[in-house]
Amino acid sequence: MSIWRQGLWRYRLTTAGAALAALSIATAVRTPPVALSVAAAAAGAVVSTLEILNNRRRARQYRFQHRAADDYRDIAEQVAGAGRLLENAHSLGVVLADESARLRGHRIDVRIEPTDYVLGRDLKRWSFDFLARHARTAALHNDPVLGLSSDLPTGSDDAVVTLRRAHYFDFFCSNLLAPYDVQEAGRRTPVLRGRDLLLDHRGRLRGFRDSRLANVVGVSTLAFTIDGQLLLVAQSRDNVGSPGLVAPSGSGSLEPRDAPAGELTFQQVILNGALREMREECHVEPNEIAGSAVLGSGRWLSRGGVPEFAAVAMLKVTADEVLARSVRWRERPYVGEVTAVRVSPTAEWDAAEPLALLPVTDRHAASWPLAFSLACLTACLADEAWPLCDELAAVVDQ
Repeated sequence: MSIWRQGLWRYRLTTAGAALAALSIATAVRTPPVALSVAAAAAGAVVSTLEILNNRRRARQYRFQHRAADDYRDIAEQVAGAGRLLENAHSLGVVLADESARLRGHRIDVRIEPTDYVLGRDLKRWSFDFLARHARTAALHNDPVLGLSSDLPTGSDDAVVTLRRAHYFDFFCSNLLAPYDVQEAGRRTPVLRGRDLLLDHRGRLRGFRDSRLANVVGVSTLAFTIDGQLLLVAQSRDNVGSPGLVAPSGSGSLEPRDAPAGELTFQQVILNGALREMREECHVEPNEIAGSAVLGSGRWLSRGGVPEFAAVAMLKVTADEVLARSVRWRERPYVGEVTAVRVSPTAEWDAAEPLALLPVTDRHAASWPLAFSLACLTACLADEAWPLCDELAAVVDQ
C-alpha cells in the first residue's frame, strides 16, 4: 500500500482530474446545471490525459540498466584484507575477519543517531520510477529499519557503533539501485552510475561513515534443533531478499524495536534482530531458545555493499515439532516453506567450502546470507574459546 500511496501523490494531477471528472458526472443529474457539470468533466478529462501523456513520456526517457556482468571482484579483493571472498552462484560478498573477531571477543557499545536517514536529491529523483518498475510484484513493505552509519571496529579499543533510523524504501532506492546505471534517451553516458554510489574518488569502497546509502543492517540466524538438524527457509518468489532461494533459519533487516532504550551492546542488538527474524519465519517461541551467539560480519557487495551479520541459536525443540507448525499468515508473502537438514559432521567442516556443510541437493539454491552464515559458523567452530563450540559439536555430531 505504501507504493500505491506514493503513486497517488506522484500522479496527483491525474488523480485530481479523474476525481473531478467522476464528481462532475455524478452531479450532472443533481442541482448544478448540466452544462457546468459537462464542462467540469471535460476539464478533468483533459487534465488527466495531459498528465498521463507527460508521465508516459518521462517513463520512456529514462531506463535502469542492470549491470548483470559486474561481479564486483575488483572491489571485493580490495576489501577482503584479512578476510576472504565469499561467492555463490548468484552473489558475491566479503567475510570481514577482523570485524568478526572483535564482535565475538569484545564488547561494542551502540548509539542511535537522533536524525533519520534521508535520500540524497540525486537518489530521490529516481526513487519512485525505480520502485514502480522493480517492485510491482514483490512482497514489499516500508517499515522502519536501522542502517549502519559508522564503521565497525577491528581492535580492542573502546568503540561505539552508530545506527540510524530509515525506512525499507530508502534501502531499496539506494543500496538496491547501486547495481544499476540510469540511462537517459539521447545521451551516450549514464546520468547516474551505480558504481559511483559504492566507490569514492580513488575507486575505493566507501566505509559506512562516508556512504550516501541507507546501508540497512541485514541479520541472519542458523537455528539447530535439539535433535541436531538445521532449520532452513525456502523463500517465496516474491521475496526481495533472495527470491526462490534457500535462506538461513531467519533473515531480514534490523528494526528500531531491536534496539530499545537502555544499556545494550551492539552484539545484543544484532541478536535481538536475528532471533526475532528466526522466531517469525520458523514459528519458534522465545522460551524454545536454549542459547545464542553472534557469529560474524560481512558485506554483501552485490546488494550495494550492505552490512550483514550472522548468529546461531540452539533450540529446545525437535525439527519435527517445528515443521509441524504452519507458516504464520503475515510471513506467507516471504516464506515459501520451512525445512530441516542434517549438516555434515563437524570434523569435515572446511571454512573454504561453507556450502559443503549442506546436502548436495540444497547447495545450488543457497542464498548468499546462507553461505555467509555457514562461513562464519565454520570459523567459530575452529576457535576453541568460542562459548558454544562444544555444545554445537555435541548436537551436530550426535
